[in-house]
Amino acid sequence: MNLNKRQKIILTSILVTFGLLSTQLVDFNLRFRFIAGLGILAGALSLWALREGLNFTKALILLILPAFFTVALSSFYFLLPVRWLTRVPMALFFGLTFYLLLLSQNVFNVASIRTIPLYRAASTATFLFTLLSAFFIFNVIYAFKLLFLWNGALVFAVSFPLILQVLWSIEMEDRVGLSVIVQSLILALILGELALVFSFWPMVTTIWSLALASSMYVLVGITTQILRKRLDKRMVWEYLGIGGVVFSVSFFLTSWTG
Repeated sequence: MNLNKRQKIILTSILVTFGLLSTQLVDFNLRFRFIAGLGILAGALSLWALREGLNFTKALILLILPAFFTVALSSFYFLLPVRWLTRVPMALFFGLTFYLLLLSQNVFNVASIRTIPLYRAASTATFLFTLLSAFFIFNVIYAFKLLFLWNGALVFAVSFPLILQVLWSIEMEDRVGLSVIVQSLILALILGELALVFSFWPMVTTIWSLALASSMYVLVGITTQILRKRLDKRMVWEYLGIGGVVFSVSFFLTSWTG
């Protein structure tokens, strides 16, 4: 098929959306394999749609978010009520957001070669998709009621690649620098440690994942502003203010009496 890049992105979004809808037809015992396969499919189709101008590093980094976003939404999708009235709107939401996600990744693909005016909008959108992916995956992790050590390890494992692709997008070098890897590891480790602490806090699942996603917002947001050399006191207070509001809400919505 002789398709241009936008047509490939649209077709990819439609195919992955149908894959999400088909999860309702999968046997319960096969759902996790299906989710993993759907994430791989999303990554492969995204590679096909964005392959023009990609090198090895960009291919690895730019495919992290489409794969994780698909896994995050499909994992959460299983937790929804088994009704088409609920799941069809969610699938349509996923299809639209996945399309916007691929457009943002395409901007990074092009912006690494030449300066384009859409870079700032793509950075904001990618950061939002990263937080959404983290929120849904954290929600699924806590829903399994695992040992606190597993919560910390899984949150660390999920956070590292998500943070890595955000920090890489600042400079978009041909290779992932050691400083980007170290910074991503440190931030992911902090989030893993927070997951350990929050595991002893009697939060409901949604509040637990919201607290961690908000922590990622504060940590990664401040770090990216430092790397861009734009951080000032006002920004610091804005990030800390949002973190403080979420912390306060989490505290007051927690049932301390069990």
